[in-house]
Amino acid sequence: MRQLLGGVFSLRKIDMSWAKTLMLGVFDYYNVKTIEAHQILPDEAHWTIEIPDLSRPWSPELAPAWRWSYEPWTYPIPRDSVAVTNLDALRGKRITEVMRWEQDEWEMFAGACPDVTEQERRVVPLGILLASDNSLGPVVNLQIGSGLWRDDVSEWHPWGTSQGVKR
Repeated sequence: MRQLLGGVFSLRKIDMSWAKTLMLGVFDYYNVKTIEAHQILPDEAHWTIEIPDLSRPWSPELAPAWRWSYEPWTYPIPRDSVAVTNLDALRGKRITEVMRWEQDEWEMFAGACPDVTEQERRVVPLGILLASDNSLGPVVNLQIGSGLWRDDVSEWHPWGTSQGVKR
């Protein structure tokens, strides 16, 4: 382990199923079939849902946020859609507020949007959030300018109503 700015990091050898996807042309460039590679891992305080365990063979169950690197995109929205989100959501807390602002841009927060500081905001591929939480499915059907909200236990509600949205 090594202490660096922003946390403690360690190295872990990666499985070849990940190397073949993430290391792109290295196998052709070096004309090899295998290569030893390592993942830089943050400490638990800096872990987020998109950081997979690269030491284990890829599977959608173990690394859902990475499924679109291995499987076809299945949503009726652009694959390159993004979401402004917060660190709480990226650390696995339930997303409770969603707004769609553009054809390929959403805001999705765990907690109230006005309470999210600029330092806590991140822009990530929307597919990471969709793959990590199946209950987010309805957000892909939002019209531009529309939003949904929920508390920690309820179903989705359109902004301005208390009626639930069926999944």
